[in-house]
Formats: sequence, C-alpha cells, structure tokens
Amino acid sequence: MELGKVIGKLIKQKKLTQVEVAGKIGKSTTALSQIIRGTYNPNPDTLEKLCKVLEIPQPILYFLTISEDDIPEDKLELYRMLAPALRDFVYRIFGDEVNTLEESINPN
Repeated sequence: MELGKVIGKLIKQKKLTQVEVAGKIGKSTTALSQIIRGTYNPNPDTLEKLCKVLEIPQPILYFLTISEDDIPEDKLELYRMLAPALRDFVYRIFGDEVNTLEESINPN
C-alpha cells in the first residue's frame, strides 16, 4: 500500500482532521492532501513530523506499506514465513491501533 494511504488511514484512526494534522506539521491542508493522495512525497522533515503527530515510528509506517506485491518472487516464501511474526511483534509494541490499521489496509 502507498505511504500516503497509510498516513490517511492513521489520521482517521486517530480521529484527527487533515486541518489539525496540517497545522501540527506546518503544512497546508492542500499539501497534506497531496501526500495522502500520493501526488507528493513528504520530505524527511515532514515525514518525521507526521510520525510524531501520529505517534508511530517511521520504520513501522514503512512496514505497514509492504504487501506481497512488493516482494520479489524469489523472496516471497521468506516474506510469508517472517511477516506474521514481525506483525505480531509490532502489534505487541504498538497495541491494537496498529492491528486495526493493518486489518483495514490488508483485509484477508
């Protein structure tokens, strides 16, 4: 899943508005909307601010964007073997919010 879509889902899950988040990261609502739609990639400073507002570390944010479609065919078996354990680890640390987000991103 695209980074912007994950950010958008996190904003909704945290019950924040785009106006609130944009203000907290020092961007316009238009810029934030472009990030969420994937038409603009956030620079490292903006991404760091977004993660702080959304209370999620950047590596976890990136992890949530990974799907089987992103994995090379020759590594897919390894991914399928390790991904559940990694997700379980993430859920234990970050709680049900990430679990709920993951379910909404990758419904099975």
